[in-house]
Amino acid sequence: MTSRKPVTPTPLKRVTPVPADIEIAQSATLKPIAQLAEEIGILPEELELYGPYKAKVKLSILERLKDVPNGQYIDVTAITPTPLGEGKTTTTVGLSQALGAHLGYSVFT
Repeated sequence: MTSRKPVTPTPLKRVTPVPADIEIAQSATLKPIAQLAEEIGILPEELELYGPYKAKVKLSILERLKDVPNGQYIDVTAITPTPLGEGKTTTTVGLSQALGAHLGYSVFT
């Protein structure tokens, strides 16, 4: 397996009172997906880039990492969506925050 360097989180600036969702989204500093992939040990040829901030990971990574014992994949799904479709993303982000910030696991969403 490729050695990886520590994942460097993007800086978080807390604001009070909590701004509107759109203000939060527009003020976010995005990390290039190629940088994140390098930090977590994904090889460039295992990525299919969709611009600088989105990518799909090719299934060939499964063969390369088949003997790596650590790692879990959590899939948050729903069978009865709400009219606006809310819930899954909020649950996913909350779960990542709990596992990473509160329990100290290395996670990304």
